[in-house]
Amino acid sequence: MNRGNGPHRGAPGDNDPLGGMDDADVADMWVMNPDTGSFELRAPGGGAVDAPGTTRPRTSGAAGTSEGRRRPSAVEAASGRGTGSDRGADDVPAAASRRRGAGTAPAGRAGARNAAAGKDKAAPKSKVKKRLKWIAITVVGLIVVLAGTAYGYIKYLDSKISTTAKNAGSEGVPKAEEDAFGRRPLNIVLIGNDSRKGLGKKYGAAEHTEGLADVTILMHVSADRSNATLVSIPRDTMVQIPKCVVDGKTYPASNGPQSFNESLANGGPPCTVSTVDKMLGVQVDHYIMIDFTGVKKMTDAVDGVDMCISEPINDPVLPNQGGGTDLKLDAGDQNLSGETALKFLRARHAFGDGSDLARIKAQKAFLMALTRKLKNSASLTNVQGMFKIANIAVESLTVDKGLGGVDKLISLGNQLKKVPEKRMAFTTLPVEEYPPLPKVKVQPKQPEANNLMAMLRTDTAVTKDDKPAEQQPGTTPTPEAPKVDPATLKVDVRNGSGVNKRANEVAADLVGRKFVAVSAGNAKDGKTHPTSSITYPKGRLDAAKALAAATGLPDSALTESTSAAVTRFELLIGKDYPGTAPPNNAAPPTEPPKNIDMETADKNVCAPKKNR
Repeated sequence: MNRGNGPHRGAPGDNDPLGGMDDADVADMWVMNPDTGSFELRAPGGGAVDAPGTTRPRTSGAAGTSEGRRRPSAVEAASGRGTGSDRGADDVPAAASRRRGAGTAPAGRAGARNAAAGKDKAAPKSKVKKRLKWIAITVVGLIVVLAGTAYGYIKYLDSKISTTAKNAGSEGVPKAEEDAFGRRPLNIVLIGNDSRKGLGKKYGAAEHTEGLADVTILMHVSADRSNATLVSIPRDTMVQIPKCVVDGKTYPASNGPQSFNESLANGGPPCTVSTVDKMLGVQVDHYIMIDFTGVKKMTDAVDGVDMCISEPINDPVLPNQGGGTDLKLDAGDQNLSGETALKFLRARHAFGDGSDLARIKAQKAFLMALTRKLKNSASLTNVQGMFKIANIAVESLTVDKGLGGVDKLISLGNQLKKVPEKRMAFTTLPVEEYPPLPKVKVQPKQPEANNLMAMLRTDTAVTKDDKPAEQQPGTTPTPEAPKVDPATLKVDVRNGSGVNKRANEVAADLVGRKFVAVSAGNAKDGKTHPTSSITYPKGRLDAAKALAAATGLPDSALTESTSAAVTRFELLIGKDYPGTAPPNNAAPPTEPPKNIDMETADKNVCAPKKNR
């Protein structure tokens, strides 16, 4: 019989003679009263209940004698006799008869005692079974409710994440290759957007400004997740911004080198990612962008970041001069969160020579401290902590569609947790002054910039492991690129890109790398060419490969001259000329460039001092 789950359960006393238990077994409710020796109908755990169509007897006097018709005693019921009635044994409830056993029940008081004892033994077992059943139902129900609530909450968070396409069209840029075990490295672009939209003029610019890529970091995580390299790209680095197509709108490629941070204005993060794709030589897998408000909320969510401040900081706002964040900090260990953390990350004149490069050093120290906290704080690595951060993140971040879910962001975080702090390196793209605008702009320093990008592209660690390198099955050493003295190469540079003075810029770059640029001018046919190429003298293939490596062109761009009289190399700059893109065919360097500023996350690095 179904107990406790019937279609209706009345309330006690609500014309319900069974006290709300009309779906219970009536046989279990007919019990003997030990004081009177009479059988009574009782609700489980309740008092006596009147049978339908009967009146509860009234009592009077010390002896409690009945004024109305009483129920038969146990002896009378067992012997078939009744007091003041002709009720016999057949009038005893059928359930009691069933428990005694038809035709075999003991007579008299012994039968009554046996019946009562049997009931006393059976009742607890019935109650225990009922309680266990309801406990099980309650637990299962609670699990279902909690699971449904968690699922609903995750879907709610997912709905708040802002997403866009990953890139704006990175034609010709391959994806990162898998290693011998089928694993693939991760390349992620981290963008700090300086948009003041909705913030008034609190941070020194009109609130409608859509923002630039004020901070950009390329994070490379090795295929085996044993090491990671984070490369800061200075915002004033002059690079070639490619054509970007975002939401059906086309943003043309830049006419010559342009500040890297302006890539964000060409349709948003997808164009910044495509610009990095060209620089890196392989496609970026994901991007994550955060704005001013997000920085404040995220640092609050992790209860601040503990920073070493090497000297007192005072970065006053300078009226009508630009710059200044009003940051004031004492020397020593400081916990930075909210508005103070944002001021620290934005401050420029408070560190070093006041340049963007000096600020990047302070930002790296902050990110290293943040990494240590996220990896070592139990309150942030448990489920509750991760959801706390996720709740803030969804309101502050914009990500590519491949990361458009809380579960995906948490999965990414779990992968990053595998990287040891001592194998997580922070560095900056090697740069030098940009000759047309010295002291204002910089350009990638070659060959150091290309070499660093080549290490990331080929998944070569910039840090050393304590244990022997993992044996790769079926691998053979990569042959070294030909070593050629660039001073032995005489190069004619021809501009077929359609960009004014592009040949002069490339020729100057080659001279800076010890090549001999004999001349610079337009393409011989006066036309614009879609692809770049190198024509080399007969028998000079190795030298041509060295030139291709220096300019970021593949071997497929090389053509041997048919004339034996040709003694010079001709570099034709097409519309696809990569500028600083590393070559795809050159053997990767095994060591990071010398004299680059590199630290690992396990080091407690203080904020840089201001130059005096």
